[in-house]
Amino acid sequence: MKFLSNGIRSILFNIVFYPFTILYCGGVLMPLCLAKTDGPVRRGILVYCNSSLWIARICLGLKHEYRGLEKLPKRGSFILAAAHQSNMDPILTFPLRNDVTALAKKQLFQVPFIGTALKKAGIVRIDRESHTAHKGMEQVAEHIQETGRPLIVYPQATRVRPGDQRRLKSGAYYLQAETNLPVYTVSTNTGLFWTKGFWHRSGTAIYEIDGPLEQGLDKAAFMAVLEKAIVRRSDELTLEAGYGHLLVHDKQEGE
Repeated sequence: MKFLSNGIRSILFNIVFYPFTILYCGGVLMPLCLAKTDGPVRRGILVYCNSSLWIARICLGLKHEYRGLEKLPKRGSFILAAAHQSNMDPILTFPLRNDVTALAKKQLFQVPFIGTALKKAGIVRIDRESHTAHKGMEQVAEHIQETGRPLIVYPQATRVRPGDQRRLKSGAYYLQAETNLPVYTVSTNTGLFWTKGFWHRSGTAIYEIDGPLEQGLDKAAFMAVLEKAIVRRSDELTLEAGYGHLLVHDKQEGE
């Protein structure tokens, strides 16, 4: 019965969420991109995120819980290094500070509607396939310091299912070395519920903020602390949700 319920909920969620996304991006965000500043489109993105979370709750039975919000600065720049399990992650991030910027792979800028909104919102484009993305961190560092905005980075570089393991990229280390900005972390279990596939689960997704990390660490020490803060803590949130059987770390991929 539980599977059947989640199956029906998944179908309902998909037939509501994806048409909503297409219609909203085309009918609302695109006109807002014509404004002189990025303020209107950012407010539009905020409405989209809040609406998407509402759709997930009503259709899918998926609630969300923020933890550690009081730790984040209310203004000024910082680096948010986050676990990435689900498309739900950026939707949960944007309401924290709707002036947040991010690193996005260049392919996303070619997606109709989405690419236009990303450009207008000042999202930073990077070429991950070139294997030289880290060399542009100095320019990214200058950008976030000049704008005074927080920057979210995903050290896993792509969505990683709960229980899978991927060696972390070192961009967050180079960014904090260039800027001396504080680094906060996000652990999550969103991938248990809003999955990479068609079928999803009801439940409560946790989005937990911690930090700032100790400054002045060398690369090895920084990456070890980051691993513990975003990967191992996400494992603990998976276990807390009752899915400990997924925690099999027997393979590593990527860098």
